[in-house]
Amino acid sequence: MTPARAAIRNLSAVFAVAASLLAQAPDRSAEYRALAEHAFEVFRPVGLALAVVEDGKLVLELGLGERNAGSGEAIEATTPFNIASCSKAFTAACLGKLVAAGRVRWDDRVIDHLPEFRMSDPWITEHMTLRDLLCHRCGLKTFDGDLLWYGSEYDDAQVLARIARLPINRRFREEFGYSNLMYLAAGMVIERVSGRSWADAVREDFFAPLGMSDSATDFAVLPAGARPAVPHVEGLPIATFAFRAAKPAGAIWSSVHDLSAWVRMLLADGRSGDVEILPVDVIHECMRPHTTMSGGRTPSAIEDFASYGLGWFLSVHDGKKLVEHDGGMPGFISKVTLVPADRFGMVILNNGMDGFVNVALRRAILAQRKGESGQAILDRIGAVAKARKAQADSVRRQRESARKPDTSPSLALENYTGRFEDKVLGTAEIGFDGKELTLTVVPSAPTLSGVLSHWHHDVFRVDFPDRFLPFALIRFTLDVEGRVDGFRIDCPIEDFDFAALDFRRAKD
Repeated sequence: MTPARAAIRNLSAVFAVAASLLAQAPDRSAEYRALAEHAFEVFRPVGLALAVVEDGKLVLELGLGERNAGSGEAIEATTPFNIASCSKAFTAACLGKLVAAGRVRWDDRVIDHLPEFRMSDPWITEHMTLRDLLCHRCGLKTFDGDLLWYGSEYDDAQVLARIARLPINRRFREEFGYSNLMYLAAGMVIERVSGRSWADAVREDFFAPLGMSDSATDFAVLPAGARPAVPHVEGLPIATFAFRAAKPAGAIWSSVHDLSAWVRMLLADGRSGDVEILPVDVIHECMRPHTTMSGGRTPSAIEDFASYGLGWFLSVHDGKKLVEHDGGMPGFISKVTLVPADRFGMVILNNGMDGFVNVALRRAILAQRKGESGQAILDRIGAVAKARKAQADSVRRQRESARKPDTSPSLALENYTGRFEDKVLGTAEIGFDGKELTLTVVPSAPTLSGVLSHWHHDVFRVDFPDRFLPFALIRFTLDVEGRVDGFRIDCPIEDFDFAALDFRRAKD
């Protein structure tokens, strides 16, 4: 080798090292920690946990606050939380592994693997594919039918059988409608095709090879000795929700420590060390747009680029693809966010039912990475959160003040009793013990039941045992002969469509 060539080669090596150093993300772990601590002070959730992956490496994991308010027991990076709908990415990945193995195809018809699957529209039943199950374009509006599984005694098969009773109200494959029920069906497909339960598939395909020892597919099967976070609503502990059906849509429990391993694998093209956990083609399929979501109202609205993949929401941030998902169950809010181009990701979990803190901390960290002030974003969103809470309190007071005093029911209380049927949810019973009326929605008795107190006219109030639900108003209707022929439930909560329920007196 000539001296000139040797010099050029040495210079090239210097440039390569310099470029590598420049490409490495600066260590911002202290900044991220400070942002998490500030977020905790601004929003005061009961407990908060954060993990950050930078350049494919775990750079920060921490816990703040308490697993149970007033207990003094600290949240740690290994504390399990219910991650709710962040479970959907695991379900999509399990199905993706079956696709990669040649056991199914994304565009197989659902009825070819789950013959009993039915929608209310026969054409949709005939043409619904596995891909359709995972990308929220099945023809149902967001959260349709969720009262079939939330707090009910129905199992997966019973819920599946009732899906056909739900009316189609969105254009199939054209309009977004978030559906937990379709993920229930996807879990059943996984079981039929693989011969394993959905839970075993998740454990064997992901938890075990990734060393996710804090994680479980359900609260009931958390590892021995686990100290999970306790769910809270308005700062007070509530009972942990017990899934009977629809576990593939939201039942997984995990910690930020464990989920950081999941994130690192996804950012490493599906590999953990030298082991392939998930084929990269499956990751690409899950993280590409399948269903376009509604755009924004301004020419520069970033929402115009929002879409849903398979188990993931997709958008654009700072010119790069943003892949993420949120989850919410009573007392828990979760968020997993990835920027694949930067091999960056974060996991945020809280057990205070605080949707603002996760959004704010995610935005603050993304801003901090760009050299902007994350703290300013936290303060700004904190002010918005206070205003929204005040607004919600005002709406609640207005609802209570709308009660008309000095009114009486149209009938004697015993004349409101009987058995009533909603064509989707099933049977409800109105009882009378000689003093008070009671409501029992039979398939959901532990959740949707209670004593009815007179509100005004033929409207009665019920406070459900589930403190996640606001008080409901039961409005009875009378037929032309003045007899009770049915009732509706007014329960203002975005997560469930109580207004769709129409209980009619059952025929003897």
